[in-house]
Amino acid sequence: METSEVWLTTDGHFAPGRELFRSDRAFSVWAYTVSHGQLLLRARSIGRDGTRRSRIDVLFKPVRAVKTGINYSGLVIRCATEEERKLILAETGHARRDDRVLILETPEGRRDHVVAGAVGWSEDWDGDHEPSRLAFLAAGAVPGRILP
Repeated sequence: METSEVWLTTDGHFAPGRELFRSDRAFSVWAYTVSHGQLLLRARSIGRDGTRRSRIDVLFKPVRAVKTGINYSGLVIRCATEEERKLILAETGHARRDDRVLILETPEGRRDHVVAGAVGWSEDWDGDHEPSRLAFLAAGAVPGRILP
């Protein structure tokens, strides 16, 4: 079973309005760590019907500002247009040159955003509660260790 991984970190990856990622899978906010500025979204490895499927992790880092929902019924990640970028950076108070403003869109038309330096994703066949290949999460940040 194959694993794939993509990292987007340079200016050439982030052209205004460019679509970076698309999936019709359901994603959830899986983890957020302030200390490392990481936001991890995950498409689970077990479908609603109980079938086994690949696990997809999407990681944003370092995160400087975020407006997200908890669940996405499908996900498109694209670079903000120049107009969207200016508006979001003004709202969040961020204006660093290396801040990438990424728009998270759903099939229903919801729009959220993440201001971060990079984004990457990985698709593998690991279980939902196994560590992400992309993110370092301290032991206390693993939800199963905190909540019953």
